Amino acid sequence: MSTRAKTATALLGAATIALLLTACDPGGAQNIDPVGKVPGSEEKSQSAQCDLASSAVVDAIDKAVGGHDTTEYANTQKGDGGWYLGATIVPEDSNDPNDDDVTIWATTADPKSDDFDGPLYAVNQPAKDSIADESTSASPAPSSFDAGSKAAEQVESCVIDASDR
Repeated sequence: MSTRAKTATALLGAATIALLLTACDPGGAQNIDPVGKVPGSEEKSQSAQCDLASSAVVDAIDKAVGGHDTTEYANTQKGDGGWYLGATIVPEDSNDPNDDDVTIWATTADPKSDDFDGPLYAVNQPAKDSIADESTSASPAPSSFDAGSKAAEQVESCVIDASDR
């Protein structure tokens, strides 16, 4: 065997051993959890904890948005003056070119109650847009409900997290 072949074989063997050892123990060569460790990165926020609203609330949102859209669940978060509800509104027809919308609603009645019959208010713009062409009992939210409030942001985060699963 020539010197060149022996050198190539030795280098190949050393590289193989190094790769095997690195795979077993990163030894600082690989950063397994890079969040917050590199310039410009941000720590991910913890997902908000939200309860699920009752099926009566989901039915009320379905009724408010009309027959061309639907929702399967709604998250709820207690806020000042009542509860915020978050729901993904999806076109009923799978061929509909419209996107899914994350909508924020509000109510002053307990949304976890199975016999929910409280008022339903559209808080964010997608919710307002979803009821604009419907004759519905839902109306724009009173000023006490704000789409920028902490509770509204938490319920929106819950809907987005649930949609990502």
